[in-house]
Amino acid sequence: MTDVSERVKDILAEECAVDRAALEDSARLEDVGISSVDMVQVIFAIEEAFNVSIGEEDMGLELETVGEVTSAIQRIVAAQA
Repeated sequence: MTDVSERVKDILAEECAVDRAALEDSARLEDVGISSVDMVQVIFAIEEAFNVSIGEEDMGLELETVGEVTSAIQRIVAAQA
């Protein structure tokens, strides 16, 4: 699932205009400049890129790090494959 993780990080960098190198798994979204408003656009881009549907219950509001986001998307992609 590394490909999923890397692709999610690419989407985060592109959609939020942040440095891709800063998107380590342990990086807090807030610390790298990604807001909850940014995440709305990220979710749309991820849905399109992976051809999945993401509901509020899928993501949860507790996601604080890049690693938590990539793990959540990996679970969603695997479940909808």
